Amino acid sequence: MKLYYAKSPLISSDIYPMQYGEQQCDNGYSFGPAARNFYLIHYIYSGHGELHINKKVYQVHAGQFFLIYPKQTAYYKADDHDPWLYRWIEFDGSFSERMMSVTGFSHENHVINDDNGVGNALKNIIDLGWTDFETIMSYFWPFIAALTKGKLLTKDENTAETYVSYAKNYIRSNVHKRIAVSEIAHFLNIDRSHLARIFKSICGISTQQFIISLKMEMASQSLKKSSMTIKEVAGSVGYDNQMEFSKLFKKHFNMTPTQWREQKFFQQSINNYE
Repeated sequence: MKLYYAKSPLISSDIYPMQYGEQQCDNGYSFGPAARNFYLIHYIYSGHGELHINKKVYQVHAGQFFLIYPKQTAYYKADDHDPWLYRWIEFDGSFSERMMSVTGFSHENHVINDDNGVGNALKNIIDLGWTDFETIMSYFWPFIAALTKGKLLTKDENTAETYVSYAKNYIRSNVHKRIAVSEIAHFLNIDRSHLARIFKSICGISTQQFIISLKMEMASQSLKKSSMTIKEVAGSVGYDNQMEFSKLFKKHFNMTPTQWREQKFFQQSINNYE
């Protein structure tokens, strides 16, 4: 049996792994009845066994995986003659429930057949062993992609508010580079003009204005809170041309980056772009 814990002071509140591991079970090995505090997925790589949950019994075999929800009492047992080898991952975060809602799991259905490489993605995480949290997360997202099959934007969630929320998240995640509105629309799989309309309607400014404003707000904080040069600050928000950056900065704040850095009064306004 191998067990690893994901430790980091920089855990996102959206979704994050807690621990992961693998076990070749002995004949008849069982666990529970017990409840966990977080979401827990087991993937069966060989052998088989059974899961007891919600007064139901599932016969689970290689190529299937099962989910136990937080605070849910479950009991599972390896077969007496062909015990399973499983790998598991425990995770949590505000995004977890929504992620599970598009996988096919529910409180009435706890077992799913793998047809999208979930087992391979989970094995890649387990094979990392002890490692830094950033590396774990870089393998955790492909696991999520395999689990959800890219269905996080479902038909019922294709609302203007949802698209704008995803657009904002995309912009914040890529604020360090050049961002084209067409690139965001492609990411969301919607028409560019449709994105422009709904963004302006909900936010009151265009997508491009939001991008520039967020970049300038973040740059303004770097100018006050770091010793980076203006050129370095410009580069940190995606501008290779310092002159272009300074021109946009002055238009946004009515003063140059140098004047901004030298002023005594500083008001944080980045929260407007959360």
